[in-house]
Amino acid sequence: MIFNLDSLRYVARRPVWALSWRQRLFGMIGRRFDPENGIDAMVFPRCGAVHTMWMSIPIDVIFLDSGSKVLKVCPRVKPWRFAVSCRGASTVVELPAGAAEESGTEKGQHLNLNSTLSPETIEKMRNRAILKTENATILPREAGGREE
Repeated sequence: MIFNLDSLRYVARRPVWALSWRQRLFGMIGRRFDPENGIDAMVFPRCGAVHTMWMSIPIDVIFLDSGSKVLKVCPRVKPWRFAVSCRGASTVVELPAGAAEESGTEKGQHLNLNSTLSPETIEKMRNRAILKTENATILPREAGGREE
């Protein structure tokens, strides 16, 4: 789950992490957001730009720094954009159009990306040095973004 520590609302309950090069390349191309049964967000670690080529729906894009602070929110990005980027971003979250506004997510707020992860995802993240601790948390944060 992705939780906004400032608005105290969920941003996404079923995010998918784009870890392989194929997942990162294709992202939401050919997929649909389905919050009830499947995916309601896609998270791209170690990323500062995304494209919406070959997509058929608009999306919200949230750029985060290494402390999970929101650097930029791009609402309702239309399909067929070559690049949407943000200097200094280290993680990008793609959401259904309107989800950022619905969750009250704005520039300067902090998101908790510590979702409940499957054992397979935890292992992939450890192997790619995304996880920094042995207990499967992703950079634990307090409200305000300070590391514990």
